[in-house]
Amino acid sequence: MTDITDKARLSAVQEFQRMDADGDGSVDRDDFMRAPRRLLTELGVPEDADKGRALLEANDEQFDFLLSIADDDGDGVLSAEEYVAARTSPAFRSPERQGKGDVSRTLFEVLDADDDGTIDRDEFLRAAGFLGMTGDDAGEFFARLDKDGNGRLDAKEFLKAVKRFYTS
Repeated sequence: MTDITDKARLSAVQEFQRMDADGDGSVDRDDFMRAPRRLLTELGVPEDADKGRALLEANDEQFDFLLSIADDDGDGVLSAEEYVAARTSPAFRSPERQGKGDVSRTLFEVLDADDDGTIDRDEFLRAAGFLGMTGDDAGEFFARLDKDGNGRLDAKEFLKAVKRFYTS
């Protein structure tokens, strides 16, 4: 059996393939924004609510950053090669990067439906599809992330998990 943590990790190539919904070999702003918009819809969070707006703005700024470091031909879209180069570049991974972690922080806030400063198992499972997991896999992954076993992920646990999810 494949380790659930390994199954949860997304490579830059897999991310690109998930975003390129129309299969045209490129990711434009609409492609990039499709996942956060779908998540907001699934969670019942209006795009114009504070949480919704923050998540969309963070993703929009991240797309601009990716374009700035990898859109070599200046066409405003990322080919698979450009996307992978951007996501694996030292500039993207730099802890000093402007906006670093904004998407993760705003995602945490969106998932924290009851605004208690934590994400419980049910809140996490609602995002399984967005994370590219089945409900069962998401439940198992949640249990592994919940290091203190209290049934909740605080921001620190969540942000550490997201970092591992995208950089391992």
